[in-house]
Amino acid sequence: MTEEKLYTINEIIKDAGIARSTFDKFAESNNLRPVKTEKRGKKFYSLKDKELVVSHYLNGKGKEEKEKYTNHKAERHDEVVDLLKEQVQQLKQANEQLVHDNDILTDQLRAKDEQIASAHQLADQAQKLHLGMEQQMKMLTGSPDSPVVDGETTEANNEPSKDEKPVQETSDTKKANHNSWWRIFFHN
Repeated sequence: MTEEKLYTINEIIKDAGIARSTFDKFAESNNLRPVKTEKRGKKFYSLKDKELVVSHYLNGKGKEEKEKYTNHKAERHDEVVDLLKEQVQQLKQANEQLVHDNDILTDQLRAKDEQIASAHQLADQAQKLHLGMEQQMKMLTGSPDSPVVDGETTEANNEPSKDEKPVQETSDTKKANHNSWWRIFFHN
């Protein structure tokens, strides 16, 4: 008596051109039972079982199901590709918007930098004018060593010393002093 050749699941699915999960579903729905199972769980099927599976998926309804599944897979692939193209387009638009916003912010930052530079320049000019006015005030008061605070000399220098007599100014003297002060201020 010759022993019948047995086939592993891998041999059957290779000949039928199907996946392992497809074989498992088919075996369960058609009540296929392995003829032999090794200790490690490796299953063997008869030639009859192998032919049933192979003929079902190569010639029968299984072929139609397989083609339907394959076509569905291709349709699904096209849907995924279309979805990815749409997402890429959206990302491109978002990137363009970000670049545009970045350009606007860069221009605003440049304008602010120019305003700050202008403010620094004006502050420098104000300091120079203030220093020039202090120097002119020193010249008008006649004492180059007297400190000037906020455009005025200190009170110690405005009071006459004990040896000096206060000079009473007449209206003509006041007018002459006033005119000479403005002339010094605007002609220098």
